[in-house]
Amino acid sequence: MRNFKAEAQSLFDAQTMAELADILGITGDTAIAAFQIGLIDLCAHYREVISTLPCDLPDAPFNLSLTKRADWLDVNVINPCERVQAAIGEDMRPMFSTWPYPLSIPVFRDNTTMARELADLLQQATKLRDQLRGQQSDDAGHSQELRAEVFASVARLLREHCPSVNPNRGVYDPELRRRVGVYVDAFRLIFRKITGVEENLDRLICGEISLPS
Repeated sequence: MRNFKAEAQSLFDAQTMAELADILGITGDTAIAAFQIGLIDLCAHYREVISTLPCDLPDAPFNLSLTKRADWLDVNVINPCERVQAAIGEDMRPMFSTWPYPLSIPVFRDNTTMARELADLLQQATKLRDQLRGQQSDDAGHSQELRAEVFASVARLLREHCPSVNPNRGVYDPELRRRVGVYVDAFRLIFRKITGVEENLDRLICGEISLPS
């Protein structure tokens, strides 16, 4: 079983924290340690989320669209549950008769527990299917939604531990062919450690800048 806390601790080790402290101008062991604890907790949480969610991030189990997930639930869970529910009903018990092998009157198994578990599974699968369909209409793909959620969490952490560092797009570096600066450099480093991908993040940073202080 994966230890997400240990993974996060290795990702935000002393070397990474020294790099972040240098970028953000954080001084003092106490301040750096508090920031590190926040980053480790955040990283462990989202790496566990990623490990359970179909999306396009590197540590995800696989990548599947909302449409395909909803279709899969229909074909592989919801429809089969409905068929089995009907098949194990009281009126269908004669279908399980074993007579004449043996000649005695058959004793039918009690399907009460199975029926209850099927009903629970069907309810959960139907609810999830409907949620996925709703997210389709909102154009809220999990890959981008998760990126936005990670970004928002990191932004809150930076506001808490680095209040003097204002959200800023930085300046464009023609050699690196990307924007550079205190906020964007630190954000990219943290985001990469958590998600495993190098992202531009400019659109999300623009959104953060537009928020009232």
